[in-house]
Amino acid sequence: MARTKKNQVQELRFDEKLVLFKFMQRELGITDMKQLARQMNLPEEEGINESTGNTLFIEYFFKQPGCRIPETKLRVYDENIRRYTQKIGENRGGLTWKYFQYLSLLFTEIYLDRWFSDKEAFQQELTDFLHDEDDHTLGQIGFQDFDLAKMNKLAYMSATGSGKTLILHVNILQFSYYLKRAKRINASIDINNVILLTPNEGMSRQHLEELKISGIPAKIFVKEGPLKFDGNEVLIIDINKLDDVGKDKTVSVDSFETNNLLLVDEGHRGLVGGEKWVSYRQKMAEDGFTFEYSATFKQALAGKKTNKKDRENVEDYQKAILFDYSYKHFYNDGYGKDYRIYNLKNADISEDSRLLYLTGCLLSFYQQKKCFLEYGKELAPFRIENPLLVFVGNSVNKANKDESLTDVEDVIMFIDQFVRYKRQTVQRINLVVQQNTGLIDAKGIDIFSHDFNPLYELNGGNTPDGQVLYEDILHSLFNTTSHADEPRLHLDHLSKAGEIGMRIGEDGDYFGVISIGDTAKLIKSCETKGVVTKSESFNNDSLFESINRKDSKINVLIGSRKFTEGWNSWRVSTMGLINFAKGEGSQAIQMFGRGVRLKGYNGMLKRSRAINIPGVQAPKYIGKLETLTIFGVKANYMEEFKAFLELEDVPSNDQITEITLPTVSRYQEAKAKKLRVIRVKSGKIFKRDAERKLLDKPGENFKSYLMKNPVKLDCRSKVQAIESSGSIDMRIEVNNKPIDMPEVNIPLLDYYRIFDEIEMYKNEKLYFNITIDRDRLPSILGDREWYQYIVPADHLKIDSIKRREEVTDFAIMALKIYMDRFFKFEKEAWEDKYLEYGELEATDNNFVDEYRINLTEEVGGDCGEELNRFISDAATILATDRGISEYEKSTLAKQFVLFDFRHHLYAPLVCVKKNNLKIQVSPVQLNEDEKTFVDLLDCYMKNHGAEWKDKSLFLLRNKSKVGMGFFEAGNFYPDYIFWIDTDDKQYISFIDPKGLMHIMPDDPKIKFYEKIKDLEVRLAPSAGDKQIVLNSFIMSSTRGANLREWWGMKKPSEHEAMNVYTLDDAKCIEKMIQKIFQ
Repeated sequence: MARTKKNQVQELRFDEKLVLFKFMQRELGITDMKQLARQMNLPEEEGINESTGNTLFIEYFFKQPGCRIPETKLRVYDENIRRYTQKIGENRGGLTWKYFQYLSLLFTEIYLDRWFSDKEAFQQELTDFLHDEDDHTLGQIGFQDFDLAKMNKLAYMSATGSGKTLILHVNILQFSYYLKRAKRINASIDINNVILLTPNEGMSRQHLEELKISGIPAKIFVKEGPLKFDGNEVLIIDINKLDDVGKDKTVSVDSFETNNLLLVDEGHRGLVGGEKWVSYRQKMAEDGFTFEYSATFKQALAGKKTNKKDRENVEDYQKAILFDYSYKHFYNDGYGKDYRIYNLKNADISEDSRLLYLTGCLLSFYQQKKCFLEYGKELAPFRIENPLLVFVGNSVNKANKDESLTDVEDVIMFIDQFVRYKRQTVQRINLVVQQNTGLIDAKGIDIFSHDFNPLYELNGGNTPDGQVLYEDILHSLFNTTSHADEPRLHLDHLSKAGEIGMRIGEDGDYFGVISIGDTAKLIKSCETKGVVTKSESFNNDSLFESINRKDSKINVLIGSRKFTEGWNSWRVSTMGLINFAKGEGSQAIQMFGRGVRLKGYNGMLKRSRAINIPGVQAPKYIGKLETLTIFGVKANYMEEFKAFLELEDVPSNDQITEITLPTVSRYQEAKAKKLRVIRVKSGKIFKRDAERKLLDKPGENFKSYLMKNPVKLDCRSKVQAIESSGSIDMRIEVNNKPIDMPEVNIPLLDYYRIFDEIEMYKNEKLYFNITIDRDRLPSILGDREWYQYIVPADHLKIDSIKRREEVTDFAIMALKIYMDRFFKFEKEAWEDKYLEYGELEATDNNFVDEYRINLTEEVGGDCGEELNRFISDAATILATDRGISEYEKSTLAKQFVLFDFRHHLYAPLVCVKKNNLKIQVSPVQLNEDEKTFVDLLDCYMKNHGAEWKDKSLFLLRNKSKVGMGFFEAGNFYPDYIFWIDTDDKQYISFIDPKGLMHIMPDDPKIKFYEKIKDLEVRLAPSAGDKQIVLNSFIMSSTRGANLREWWGMKKPSEHEAMNVYTLDDAKCIEKMIQKIFQ
């Protein structure tokens, strides 16, 4: 039924109506995507948990409050994603997903699973959720119920550079998996072809190459002879090749029938003024399934509300967009380049000012090039590409109104004048670097103020000389060493390549390429305007195609708006956009998306200031190379572009302050105490060195290990109850009593499929030490004590082929967990022989040499200067006093804090309190709870100093994933290591301040206080000259009264017995230390 608005209130934004995206969040218990990003968007959260074999991402949801999907089902989804990843990553040197990429694949798993399992039930579930959302928003959604006929389409709104090509590849494998699974029950289900629609031939070629690398068979559609389609290959088709009736170069859309898997790149194409293309897409997958991908669905659909059909189309997409990772999320998560936007939009500006502005553009690019050449070796790990300047004009061969030159001609003439008229050019260069152009911003400051600091530093801190810069620009940018009085720009018409090469003089190397449609006409026009031109018919190599090669000498690319789609390069660092009108903002946004793409450190896609990896030091001035500089010339679209950025909730023009703060190490003060750390003996690797183990029914020791935590697989699903009235009522099966696998089932299971699945799982987990024998699998499942299912009893009754498949799936789930436990048991038993104490060294991963601090604010802000002064003063004090005498110093309204606990093994520690400032610190700063613990410890030591004359106390922050971690506690990396050294004993405690409102007493991190005592006994032989005492503590930031209510406890002594103390207890530190000495 239709839902109508209850109240006319302010309309929701486009992204607030993405009901399918919101449904998926609810299913996983996600209440705040920003909070989720803060927890998942970290390098240490990516990849595989070596202890469990699961991705670290999926383990987040195992205990996520509100997650409606059973852990066993999540494990299946995760295993599938890892399998697909292994396939497409085999020829790529492996793949590690970013959190947003993984979530989009996880959402797809959930959708396809439910779509293929029970479409009608899924439709009802989505409709019920839609009604709830409509009620929650007081009727502002106002959508029709989900329509089964339209649920065979998913759309992904992903920022350019966020990896949608690889997502597309995995989507093909995901659909294939669930289709194959469905065909085991219903053999009539099938599709005709897998078709990838692209916007042009260039994109078709790119997709073909990428699919080949991913190991997915594919070919480009060519109309030659009778049409033959092979369902085993992806058929790549330029959408321009489709037509209602087949012609010489086109094919009738009806030739493909309607039952196809269709993948649509640049899915926004046709949504505005392209109804025919949309109808083709709908027809080709009417009885199949469609995946669509675009960065700009929102922009393409934003204005489509003029009639009922348009409104229905917008609604259909808002119900089909499965994942929203548009530019605002991409940028705020630290991905892609920063950007700086300049705009010269005054049509009455003088010619000299215009030339000054363009000279500034060229100098900005030259500075990027110089930084790249100067720091190239240090930049290599950050995958910074050779900078490229791109000029894009609105007109190529037809001048704009009231102008004598086309946009492309305007750029050509500027370059010719720049190199030709040396004296005037040198004068302009000096004005720009001296920040005296007369081109000022709204605050009256020169628009190039502080922009050329790297050039100053490369010149020994002095203002660079215009003459020197001019000559070096000729060499570095224009590939010439010409000493002519008036060097000339030469345009060579490369007719076979359909391009124009640009060089200085007749013999210089090409420095630029002009890639447009009618090159002959442009050459003729430029010749009449005095530019030196000639035709070159023997050169067959494309300069444009060479741009992405490592040895390319092309520094400048000039073209038309064709680059908004279908051209990919990581090199773009500066853009000049000329005469883009207001209605062309979407094309500029497309270009912007291509310019901000960044490979990042080790392919992480992130800006260097957004990463936090121990030991990784970003080179000086990398920020200039990680910033896309945009110069708009008479580009009125800039206002529309800024509106786009505001719509995306990202700043329209920011300045970034980058500061480094060296630390002071106190390792030498502790060296004589020989502080111990726990480690596996160097060179010992279980997977490599241990003997092979046969997967068999559990022996006595392993059985005892299993029974400490029996496997309980929650396989409850939503049960559809059809009432006599014919209505459908969705309810959750509430019986949660575990039941055994019926003994009668054991011989009936499909052991050939079980063996194939378990063998594949073993290979994916790299369990090379394990041997699997198919004949032994029934005996493992036959011992039914170690596993049970939470599922309605009739779901374990094999009374049909379909039910046999389901119960076989249940058995596979159990055996995978069995193999994980078996591997972990054998690994722990083997490594136990090689665990030992070692001595803390100065090179330990937990030490920090320096902090890198970045503050982002709007241009003209003064926080950056305040922070710079503060850090400079602090660095001086640290260097002089080897610490901060007053314990802590702060700035920016006390939101940025440096503090120094004298017993910490380096100083200072950094805390950034919750605020609206955009500050990033690497290594990551302490949160307020972590600081509170140190504050209390400092207070305790000041009040009890006399009691510590015969003892030494040391604290060291423990870094996540690279510090000391404990697999037996769920891959636990406590925040601090706390040593107390006495004459005969050394006490080592692992302390983690954290909130506990979502953690229960049986959590492995809590229970670790017991397990660590077992570890203490095992490690005792390697302790050396002192007895080592180990402890683990949780210092709860959750208030004691709230914690006890949550845990069902009455007295503090109950949780304190588990080494859990609360930071609101004034005596928590005293109690902890008393416990240590017990």
